[in-house]
Amino acid sequence: MSEHTGSSYEGKTAKYAKTVDTKPWNAYYERPAVISLLPSLENAKVLDVGCGSGWYTEYLLGRGAIVTAFDLNSEFVALTQTRVGQRAHVLQADLARPLDFAVVSEFDVVVCPLIMHYLKNWQPALQEFNRILKPHGVLVFSAHHPFNDWKLFNKEDYFAIELLEDEWEDIGKVSFYRRPLTVISKDLASSGFLIERVLEPQPTEDFRRVNPSGYERLTKNPWFLIIRAVKKTKSERDSAQ
Repeated sequence: MSEHTGSSYEGKTAKYAKTVDTKPWNAYYERPAVISLLPSLENAKVLDVGCGSGWYTEYLLGRGAIVTAFDLNSEFVALTQTRVGQRAHVLQADLARPLDFAVVSEFDVVVCPLIMHYLKNWQPALQEFNRILKPHGVLVFSAHHPFNDWKLFNKEDYFAIELLEDEWEDIGKVSFYRRPLTVISKDLASSGFLIERVLEPQPTEDFRRVNPSGYERLTKNPWFLIIRAVKKTKSERDSAQ
């Protein structure tokens, strides 16, 4: 199995960028939930992980953050650069590898929207987030809800970490990994994070307006999972052992 399935977007970036800003699952479901868990952004140094076509980068800049953004896909990097110009440092990097562009304790916040499920082994990435965050720095990320994927794909073993493939409207085939909540919480703890909030979001009223059937589905099924975790200090980690 591939270590990083973000390459699923190769050749599909234009289609993705055309719809993602206004697609209800993003605009009226995932983004409001992620934003609700973000700390104050004024003058904060923020890393936008998997910036895609740049919506979060632009939002963070608009809230006064000092933003570094990266993506695996060079076309997404170009789209984000076009969108925000010189207001952010935008580069190409692979989340499955060390983030060599960042130094220890450089960032106040790491935002990682719908990216982590593309990694087979995400612990090195979590450890890198811990390395580059300041003490008590905040990680906010969203991912597919593992229970929903287990149910949708009719898998036998909920506790397995497994590769799934789906066909997405306007995008085509996309591959990603599913891991159980137990593994999610264990990996965050072992990487030096304390979970502060877990959110199973509900769609907004705007979602109901543009897609009533999707709204009804999301009010009864946990589609995405949003987590806010804080980097523990060394003394806090030592005392927990």
